Amino acid sequence: MDLSVKESNQFKIKELTLVTKAGPIDISSIFVEINIFDSLLLPVINGSVSIIDSVGLSSKLIFDGSEAILINIAKDADSDIAEFKRSFRIYKQTNRQNENQSTESYILHFCSDELLFSDQQRINQSYTGKYSDIVEKILINYLKVRENNLGGIYENSIGLRKVVIPNLRPLEAIEWCTKRAVDIRNSPNFMFWQNLVGFNFASLSTLLTQEDILQISFGIKNKKDGNPFSEMGGARSLEVITQNDSLEKTRSGVNAGKFVGFDPVTRTYATRNISYADHYTSMEHGNEAPNFSSIQNRDKAYNDRMFDSKKTLSIFGAPRKFSNYIKTNQPDMITNNQDQENVIFQRTAILKNLMGKKLKLVMPGNFQLTSGFNVSVSTPSFGVDNDEEDPTLSGKYLITATRHIISFDKHETILEVASSSNKQEFIFESNPIQNEAVLDY
Repeated sequence: MDLSVKESNQFKIKELTLVTKAGPIDISSIFVEINIFDSLLLPVINGSVSIIDSVGLSSKLIFDGSEAILINIAKDADSDIAEFKRSFRIYKQTNRQNENQSTESYILHFCSDELLFSDQQRINQSYTGKYSDIVEKILINYLKVRENNLGGIYENSIGLRKVVIPNLRPLEAIEWCTKRAVDIRNSPNFMFWQNLVGFNFASLSTLLTQEDILQISFGIKNKKDGNPFSEMGGARSLEVITQNDSLEKTRSGVNAGKFVGFDPVTRTYATRNISYADHYTSMEHGNEAPNFSSIQNRDKAYNDRMFDSKKTLSIFGAPRKFSNYIKTNQPDMITNNQDQENVIFQRTAILKNLMGKKLKLVMPGNFQLTSGFNVSVSTPSFGVDNDEEDPTLSGKYLITATRHIISFDKHETILEVASSSNKQEFIFESNPIQNEAVLDY
């Protein structure tokens, strides 16, 4: 069936139903706005729907968390292309107020049912295996995730581990495993999240190197004779959230830092210096050059060699592989050992480096845009009268969060995108004259 699109921000609500104790209720004629959120940093999708109520639904139903909402929205009434169809659980009602003597307004907040189910139980269990296998077992055995929620990206982690989940809720346990999982390069860059496709467990290396799903550009929108499909990639606005925060990079250990480890079994103490190159080269990226500037301080030392910028202290087990006693009596302490010196410090640096360059884009409504996918952004050099790209902002970006806004007359998608790299041809290096200017002025 052909998709009939006349405007890039059009939509069709196929179903918007509250499933209540009194039965299903169609609210497609009384809603004001629907917001649907997903993020690479959140385990489940959530959202809200604003309602203008003139029939007293709120008083009759008494929202108590048992209600569900069924949402089915597509670009066109006769097609399932770019369709969003999912059920959620209503978990609270806010902003209830009278508009006049016969009408009230309120907001219903909803989330995936897995979140409420997760909050009702705890895991106290030991596991032996890869973290990816442990995550899968928790999803299936504890959260009873259905097959239509398992359609996302799922990647195997590396290394056998023997762990005890320490009295955590299932989604907390998955997050605990995610922070410790490493890929084939021993890089701790795994993420767990739910997007419009389903639940995902994948490394940033895999995500950043996927093909982009949309080319985003800037230009005239909603032309009289324009093609709605070609305008789907036209951004309506751009905001640079952050581009290069050198103070944050220093304090969070992105540029350089030090891991301090202590093994209580062998009573061994060790330190390890970690530079920007150590965590950056441990994974793959979407563009050619890293988001890094080589800056020399007043001692003529470069920022990627200042290892006292951040220190991380943790128990670790690396020395056990050199202990003959452990090799003889408890070899599993070596084979199932978690390399904390390769995880604790580097994961924070990797995420801070990714989020150090972030844009916000307002796009025509498109449910195919969801967290975990890549887009290619072609940003013009604003303030310059030419058609050249701005190499500091253009390039491949990973969608880290989306907000879909459906009001009575339009559907817009707000993207937050981030990149650990850029399209520049080289790494910038500070000039000694800059330091002299600061010190001698």
